[in-house]
Amino acid sequence: MPDILIIDDEHEIRSTLSAALGRRGFWVDTAISIKAASEKNLDRFQLILLDVMLPDGDGVEFLEQIMAREKHPPVVMISGHSGIETAVRSIQIGASDFLEKPLSLDRVLITIDNVIKAETLRKENRALTELAYGRMVGGSPEMKKIIKEVETTAPRSNRFLILGENGTGKELVARMIHNRSQYVSGRFVPVNCAALPKELIESELFGHIKGSFTGANSDKTGRFAEADRGTIFLDEIADMQGEAQAKILRILESGELRPVGSSETKQVELNVIAATNRDILSLVDDGRFRQDLFYRLNVVTFNLPPLRKRKKDIPLLYRHFLDGFAAQSGRLPVRIEDEAWQLLIDYPYPGNVRELKNIAERISIYIDRPEATRADIRPLLPQIGAETLRPLKETVESFEAEYIDRAIAQCGGNMAEAARRLGLERSHLYKKIKKLENE
Repeated sequence: MPDILIIDDEHEIRSTLSAALGRRGFWVDTAISIKAASEKNLDRFQLILLDVMLPDGDGVEFLEQIMAREKHPPVVMISGHSGIETAVRSIQIGASDFLEKPLSLDRVLITIDNVIKAETLRKENRALTELAYGRMVGGSPEMKKIIKEVETTAPRSNRFLILGENGTGKELVARMIHNRSQYVSGRFVPVNCAALPKELIESELFGHIKGSFTGANSDKTGRFAEADRGTIFLDEIADMQGEAQAKILRILESGELRPVGSSETKQVELNVIAATNRDILSLVDDGRFRQDLFYRLNVVTFNLPPLRKRKKDIPLLYRHFLDGFAAQSGRLPVRIEDEAWQLLIDYPYPGNVRELKNIAERISIYIDRPEATRADIRPLLPQIGAETLRPLKETVESFEAEYIDRAIAQCGGNMAEAARRLGLERSHLYKKIKKLENE
């Protein structure tokens, strides 16, 4: 059974809860203060019961410290002196529940059972998602930041906007958010907004009742209702028709939907995650995407970088996919020789991670020997033609950045000498570097 830590300065509460939980097969440890709790290995506990008022500090502040850890157990707050504001703040920070003193033993036991079941389900869903869709892989600062932000924000918000080119992993991030959210036990319902026929958008999203229009031979449950107490993922949201945008805005504002042809509304509560590969701010400025809907969706935003801007992750991704394909086929994973790595790193990947995965699959299929050489891999890379050319501005900026880096390296990091050789003022060189870093 899971280990539970009780952090409370009242002896009677520690004793009573320890005895009751012990009878149910739990192994229980206790602490009377934040200092005493901090000295324990919190990662090994499956649940923490944390008092709000402790002799040496604020339990809510300690909750923030626990939630900031990369891995942390669920926490249930307990208090006899706090108001609704403290309870709301605790839940927003990430507490699984908030119990008021005097504690009802039955309520405590039911809460613990529910929290442990939810955490078990969350872990199972996460494992199944990684098995079916892969997991976020990356050691670059950009990806580490995104993964940390998902861990931090998913339990606290239910409105997300994911921006990025095709193939950067927008749906994978959406599934990560779902698996770490308060609605993990509900369904994850993906919707490709660009593929919805104009005349059926309302029916698909909100449902309809029998006879509401020609061909409506039976009642239909819409995608939003399917995702109730779960997550709806609105992919390519920027391609949605204006009328449908207005309907979605109403759901976000009121939590109510009305099936086509019905006079009754249904209340829904769910995560809404939208994604697009387009410049949505430009669409808002041009009046092609509703500004009010944009602000409703743009609560927590993730900008996924293209693979060419996080080249440090390319070897990690190849190893991850090659290991996966090898496991599926029962073979040892193909190794890549050093010279071949540079070929793979230099390729521009216009299709981003999706294209890299495709190339890794080809390597695992076509290469029979343990180590792939540069000559083995070159024929497996798509030929760079008109369809894979990057925009001229981006290509020029990439070359300029590499050329400046090379000049600085040749000058041993001496910026004044590098600027002289490049024919630039030193201040101009610094400005160029800053601009390129922000691109």
